Amino acid sequence: MEVFGDSVEAPLDQPWVPIEIADTPFLAKVHFGDTAYQLLLSDLHCVWHEEADAKTIGERSQELNRRLKAPVSSFFRQLCVVARPKLEAGVSEGSTAVFSYERTPERLSLRVKSELAGVPFYWEFRCTPATVTIVCRHLVHPLLTMCQVLQRQAQDLMGLLGRKDAEILDYQENGATLTRGRLETGVFREQDFKELFLSERLPEVCAVQACRGFSREIQELYTAVTTLGCHRKRKHPDNDVEHSQVNTATQGGGESASAIANQELKCPSPAIMEEKQEKEVISFAVTKARQEDDTVTPTLEAASSSPVPPERPSARPKKKKAKGLFR
Repeated sequence: MEVFGDSVEAPLDQPWVPIEIADTPFLAKVHFGDTAYQLLLSDLHCVWHEEADAKTIGERSQELNRRLKAPVSSFFRQLCVVARPKLEAGVSEGSTAVFSYERTPERLSLRVKSELAGVPFYWEFRCTPATVTIVCRHLVHPLLTMCQVLQRQAQDLMGLLGRKDAEILDYQENGATLTRGRLETGVFREQDFKELFLSERLPEVCAVQACRGFSREIQELYTAVTTLGCHRKRKHPDNDVEHSQVNTATQGGGESASAIANQELKCPSPAIMEEKQEKEVISFAVTKARQEDDTVTPTLEAASSSPVPPERPSARPKKKKAKGLFR
């Protein structure tokens, strides 16, 4: 049985692709392995997910195609041939496969009908509503990061336009003139540009259906963001392990925590014993130092009370008479 590793992250760096199934727009995200696959579908009202291994593929192939007898690898190869172009790139030209779907609150069934060796071949993706974790990792988190990236890109472009205006102004102050008047532009004002964009461009963008708005540029940005996130997580895997350990310890309940506390009170740990010994040593050292101070103090007082002979005034050296030219 083929295992992807982390079932949530296996197709994380695959972009969402806008597709149409029976004239209904969807966003699809699929990952095909050797004899396993994972599929995510969304119409931006719900997200459905399915993960199938070799055993599931073999059983479902026999259930839907009783007239066909073939190994699991042959069924899976045929499934990749008919489904991968549609689900990975949204391309259905030149394919004889027919896609349809049936949606209920508990399941989304995506049916595929094609031919294998002249015999009808049927397949059905049986997706269930995705968990909140899957939705956050594959949609919410990447889209929020993409918003931050695009905002930073817009800020950099606005700063570049401001520097360009300053450069053009410098040219004009030094006598440069524009030879073609149609190329002349006004000074860029960031606030005016934002207000104009929100009033004129925003309605145009919102008029496009959301599933079809996942353009090629957005897909490339999504792939870049998720790939970078995967690399960072591989570099720091210990954080997730420590976090899971903390959660497991927290979920243990109050009884286990109280039992541990009682055990620590009855049998002190080595660290507590060490700390206690250190305190005793420090207390003994302080007491001994105080005793030594009491013994040394009278000696110092006696030494200070003995008369000290006055110091003799130092004799000043006599000045020698200067000899030579200057006297």
